[in-house]
Amino acid sequence: MKLKYIALMSGLLLLGSCKKNVLDITPTDRISESSVWTDPTLPQLFINAQYNALQDGFTQDVQYFGDECYTVYDLGHYLNTIGKDAVTPDNINGLPHMFYYWNDGYTAIRNFNLFFDNIDKAPVSADIKAQMIAEVKFLRAFVYARLIWNYGGIPIIEKAYTLNETLTGVKRNTYDECVTYILNDLNAAIATLPAQQTGANLGRASADAARALKARVLLYYASPLNNPSNDQQRWKDASDAALDLINTNHYSLATDYHSLFIGGANNEIIFGRYYSTANATNIGFYSGPQGNGGYNQRQPTQNLVDAYEMTNGVIPVINGAVNPDPNNHYDPNNPYVNRDPRFYASILYNGATFKGRQFQPYKGGTDFNGNDATATGYGMYKFIDQNQPVAFTNPYTYPWVFFRLGEVYLNYAEAQYNLGNEDNARLYINKVRARVNMPPITESGTALFNRLVHERQVELAFEVHRYYDTRRWKIAPQTEVQPLQGFIITDNGNNNFNYNRVNLATRSWGDKLYYLPITTQEVRSSGGSLAQTTGY
Repeated sequence: MKLKYIALMSGLLLLGSCKKNVLDITPTDRISESSVWTDPTLPQLFINAQYNALQDGFTQDVQYFGDECYTVYDLGHYLNTIGKDAVTPDNINGLPHMFYYWNDGYTAIRNFNLFFDNIDKAPVSADIKAQMIAEVKFLRAFVYARLIWNYGGIPIIEKAYTLNETLTGVKRNTYDECVTYILNDLNAAIATLPAQQTGANLGRASADAARALKARVLLYYASPLNNPSNDQQRWKDASDAALDLINTNHYSLATDYHSLFIGGANNEIIFGRYYSTANATNIGFYSGPQGNGGYNQRQPTQNLVDAYEMTNGVIPVINGAVNPDPNNHYDPNNPYVNRDPRFYASILYNGATFKGRQFQPYKGGTDFNGNDATATGYGMYKFIDQNQPVAFTNPYTYPWVFFRLGEVYLNYAEAQYNLGNEDNARLYINKVRARVNMPPITESGTALFNRLVHERQVELAFEVHRYYDTRRWKIAPQTEVQPLQGFIITDNGNNNFNYNRVNLATRSWGDKLYYLPITTQEVRSSGGSLAQTTGY
């Protein structure tokens, strides 16, 4: 089959804007490929357009396929029962298009290859050319990283196929080979790019952004899913990469957890996608509460709410049952008192104040009945600014945070734990907890690892980590079979409520769910050389 029918090598040379400041320059129409490489300004515009391939958590769907948010889409149900011929690019048997990253990833890779084929012809100085090459290497590494996290080992493609070429013989590289390839690009970017970007270049690739991506790539590579022999060198590499970034001393934890996600640049953010009024996001409208005119699309689950500790550090509810610990002061009739401050900064709950009113997810309340009502009893608050209207026409310009110091601390803690350095692991977990005045953890051994898992669940909620974390740790067979739960809340009057726990969705697991399938079309177009993901 000819290339034009294949998503793997598809992609038009469309130059567009995607970021704040210098990345906001928008050409008026398509520009011929030959013109791009003979003009001194167009190569950078070409690079700017490729940032769209990174996809941010305001627009992608990964949050819906774990236990953080309730959705009618159950990944296990669809992909455990799916026939391989039903996998299509636009609708994976009912799953949204944005979850199928293969198309967007390989479209970007074709554009990266066009860049490397032509950049030597561009009439720009050697210094500028070196910066451009390093920037594209970072972007390419990011795209390949997302692909391997979703699909396992995937083809490394280094040529921009033409319409007259076929894909016969294209094969998957191993996960190891892909990681080596990604690290080569990241090391080159680190050596060339400025440590940080500021001012007009805010949002562009930097050496620190490359360091952060390197730390995450190596952490995933060291994890049980990809490291069954528990090779300690991989954990050391992951630890060294995280510490390298920490030791730059360029970053500090933000003092206010909620403001971290709804303001502009701050000293915790290492790399983010910055929006402007010309290129805005509608996260406030799509995830804001129904009672304020929002679509309420990201509905936090009771599963996640249960994970927020009491202020004394006790986990109140475990697997749907109240923790019998005598120090657990959780009151099922008043469940939102004395919880981890990150709960109040992330979740709208019954009685929470939002834009001058009380969130009302109970029967008869303004957030309960209607097409956009909450099914779980909760609303998203983490990325919502109460000072902005909940309206489709209102632009939200604060950034999506790809990498921040809080994650890097937890990455380092995990690597240190696996290297046997438990004191250091506790130290960095407790640095994260201290930001919100939560008591330090003291556990050791397996209990310490469980605390780390729990800390990432809470600290990084909704930030597109949980889906991948449960898989790389290989705890998904336990977490992904737990039903998604919510509260049905009844108002008894006089500010007295009944909270009834309900199962909203049952879920299933099969080991093929560690990775996603590719379309049958891709397999056929390669003449059978491109293997389908194991299990599909």
